[in-house]
Amino acid sequence: MDVDGSRLGVAPGGAAVEGVAPGGATAGVGAACGAVADHLAGDGRFVPSVWLERGGRLRCVAGSGVADRPAAISPDDGVVGRTYAAGRETVVADLAASRTAGGHHAQDLGTPDGAVAEVCVPLRCDDRVVGVLDVRFARPLRAGDLDTLRGCAAELGERIAELGGAPADTPAWRTLRRIARLSALDDAGAIARGVLAAAIELTALDSGAVACRRADGSLGVAALAGPLGAALGGLPAGALDAMAASLAEGATSFVAASANDDVRPEFAALRGAGAEAFVAVVMTARDEAVGLALLAGPTPARLSADEAELLGLLAEQGGSCLGTAELVRSLRRRAATDPLTGLGHHATFHEALSGAHRRPSTAVVVCDLDGFKRLNDCFGHQHGDRVLRGVAAALTSALRRGDRLYRIGGDEFAALLLVSDAAEALEAGTRLRVAVEDAALGVSVSVGIAVPRDGESDAGLLARADRALYRAKAGGHDGVALADDDPLPVAPPL
Repeated sequence: MDVDGSRLGVAPGGAAVEGVAPGGATAGVGAACGAVADHLAGDGRFVPSVWLERGGRLRCVAGSGVADRPAAISPDDGVVGRTYAAGRETVVADLAASRTAGGHHAQDLGTPDGAVAEVCVPLRCDDRVVGVLDVRFARPLRAGDLDTLRGCAAELGERIAELGGAPADTPAWRTLRRIARLSALDDAGAIARGVLAAAIELTALDSGAVACRRADGSLGVAALAGPLGAALGGLPAGALDAMAASLAEGATSFVAASANDDVRPEFAALRGAGAEAFVAVVMTARDEAVGLALLAGPTPARLSADEAELLGLLAEQGGSCLGTAELVRSLRRRAATDPLTGLGHHATFHEALSGAHRRPSTAVVVCDLDGFKRLNDCFGHQHGDRVLRGVAAALTSALRRGDRLYRIGGDEFAALLLVSDAAEALEAGTRLRVAVEDAALGVSVSVGIAVPRDGESDAGLLARADRALYRAKAGGHDGVALADDDPLPVAPPL
């Protein structure tokens, strides 16, 4: 069999690229794998594919007879993955019986209709398993088939060794995979950690920090790594913003490869942190700086042109992901917030109530403004809106740590208060009423409170708080009532 790599036809229907083959193999290795696949495919009973490990995945380097075979699978996926992980050949003489018994399905890897058997043989290079030769059979196994496949796998493994071994996982491939994974993240901290890990892996610098734009517009450190990480995280206030502003005005990155390189004043703090070589890269989204990546090392080190280009791509993708994450957070906040007061609304209140912990007890407090309709009718809705914002601020000022306030209707508010007993709940409700009174907004508030009972549903707890509110209203307004333990009346059918 010819596995000398002299041709590039690695798979029928798929041409090889000069210097590289499917799965990221070198052209020589890809040609050798393609030669084995083509040789086996010459026997109409065989449907072969060759899989090599790269970057934690088994990648299909060559194959024949299946158009929809996946390009890569996990090392523990199906019979191919199990063969690679165990380093032992696998023979499935009857695929139909295996399928019925809940075993490997030939269709998992795109096996054509009519396959009746499958054999997977590990590929070894210098006594190390580097991949799998997988062959599906259109007809039952014959005597000698296993010896044929073992011989092909052994010859291919020897040829791969002659060509320098299985394809290595290059820095470019690793960086591109990390860049792709960033797109799935929507948390700024996770994005910062992902960017930093990829940047350190790409370069010879062993330390770094990534800062992200905070709500107040300044940059704050979100991820640290390496021996100089703590020093980078302790840079003087404003130093990160000065670096980002400097980079935003011109080049997207600044590199100092040794202590002899000139350093702009805004980057001098990096020298003070112990960095003899460093790289600063700004991350932008919609033409605005949203983050800054700093890489540093205690000894001279210079980036190659390829490393600099990949680092730029990484920063570009990181900035885009940070911008998208902030947009998603903003949309979520809007969706969960009352636009007038900035409090949570009716839906977020009920969501919080359903997830509230009952130890310590979470009391439900409902508040209804007294006289708000008259005030709104007399002075107009703009004045009414100002009053509602003032009431929200007053009620918020009376909350303690862990308490939460919501606007659940036009002039209705609700709070979830952490209390130890009914007396503490009544005291907290009174504090809310007094806060509105002290604000002198021209309205008062009636308050109903319910403390949960054992086994009580959220709906029952809220209904008792509403009944207590009605009692406070009926008692002359501007009062606080605590729900009793009387059972609720049966609701009439709708």
